[in-house]
Amino acid sequence: MRIRWYIMRSSIAFFFTRHKKFFRRFYWFCIITIVALIFAIPISMGIRNPEIRLLDFHGPPPDLMREWNLAVLQAQREQGRLDDFVILVNRLSASYPYLELVERHNNVDYLELAVVVFDELTELARYEITPGFFINFVSEEFLSHIGNFGGLRLTSEPHANPSWISQPYFFGHYDWRFYDDRFDIPILDDNISTEFLDEGILYLRINTFLPKGYEPITLNPFWNFCFDAEKESMMDLFNNSINDLIIDIRGIGSGFRDYFVPLILAPHLHEPMSTRFYAFHADRNFPNAVSHEYRNWYGLGEAAYKETLNFIYDLPENVTLGFPAAVTVQPIGDAAFEGRIWLITDSDNFSGPNFAYLQMARDAGFTIVYEENAESIGWATSFTNLPNSRLFLRYNPLFFTDATGRSFEETGAVYDYRLSNFHDLLGVALP
Repeated sequence: MRIRWYIMRSSIAFFFTRHKKFFRRFYWFCIITIVALIFAIPISMGIRNPEIRLLDFHGPPPDLMREWNLAVLQAQREQGRLDDFVILVNRLSASYPYLELVERHNNVDYLELAVVVFDELTELARYEITPGFFINFVSEEFLSHIGNFGGLRLTSEPHANPSWISQPYFFGHYDWRFYDDRFDIPILDDNISTEFLDEGILYLRINTFLPKGYEPITLNPFWNFCFDAEKESMMDLFNNSINDLIIDIRGIGSGFRDYFVPLILAPHLHEPMSTRFYAFHADRNFPNAVSHEYRNWYGLGEAAYKETLNFIYDLPENVTLGFPAAVTVQPIGDAAFEGRIWLITDSDNFSGPNFAYLQMARDAGFTIVYEENAESIGWATSFTNLPNSRLFLRYNPLFFTDATGRSFEETGAVYDYRLSNFHDLLGVALP
């Protein structure tokens, strides 16, 4: 058997060796014929049927491809929206410190609400193509029921994402261009404006407490004011012979420690004042970063576990770390103004730690007049991005309390009068 097999293999090998040149030519003839047919058949079909495109012979029909691409786009859109909503809820669960306040004040279980909203989003996420659908849907169906504790909101920034915009708010304070002599940073005019509303009644409007600013689109830096020049202007105003000084700070949410304390509060004190408040947060990356930058900016100490601190009020379960912030204000010589001081405030002012500074002003004899503003942005809170929709979830991860542990957010605005009654108090209307 083995001999027969050997004889057959030898015969076959001898045959192919003898006709090797023929088989080589035949091989190349087949290759060339196949290649020629690949081009010749669609060309000839195109000549005989000019209404049929050549492209149709080289892939799936265009209508089928369009349907396929649309299906892929819809699936990506649906999955991206659902993923971002899950990420949003997870981040709130991990480091949003006001969930217990939401349940207590709004009677809302955010997880039950999240399940209902997720089911609704599942039905709409694939096919809804309206611009701004996702941000409007989440804001109206979910965040609006939670409330605005801590300045919670979903935003879409109109410009590219610079490095500091997604970092804690305090990164935005430092920009080396402000301190480099090679750059000429312009200073805006008229951060403060004044008007006599009646004899002996001076109205003072302040636009911002933050010296640095950025243009909305270009992000070019500018100075809102020069601190020394601003201080000199304020002191001149306070030395006027007037009976009532109306200071309007509505719309301002940040910079109280750097501006309000030295330029508004200190000049009107007769004796030193001090207060102490606390900030607590979850032990997570995002709130830890905000806490670190806040403490670093104001020169505060390290955060400690909340169990080491004793308070009358219970703190939220998901906050584990905290740190104190002490504020002491010294009078600047003799009080510059002896008349009545009316401080016009709104919801923006009573946000973040600002409550502590406003309470000091009230204790010092300022009369607080309050206007509720449902659209207030408040304390310039921090950004955390949602990767698929390119939106930013903004909220304050720091839970500010007074010395007893009572939340500033839960306390709300403390004031003497509503703005709607201000005309009856002084007989004048604000500009």
